[in-house]
Amino acid sequence: MKGNSNLENHSGSPASGLTRPSHRMARGREAVLQARLVLFVMINVAQLWILSAAVEASLAREFKQLMPLVIASGVCWVIALTIFLWWRAIPRRGSKRS
Repeated sequence: MKGNSNLENHSGSPASGLTRPSHRMARGREAVLQARLVLFVMINVAQLWILSAAVEASLAREFKQLMPLVIASGVCWVIALTIFLWWRAIPRRGSKRS
């Protein structure tokens, strides 16, 4: 759509119908979602490392090391659960959310 400047914002990309303040809110919500995703990935990598250490310890018959690894895995699981359930973007003021 050449020449239709109403459909473009200042950066040259097509406008998504959002006003400036709500566009900033949408970008903020995206940032929160991306941060949550990065944390989930980091926790999953840590749990995979814990799992490999637990398998190695059990194959080496060093069962004393299993309890701290199980506790660490449980802590990772609780952290991931709290991120999933409670870390949310703050709703806009004045918006009704059910």
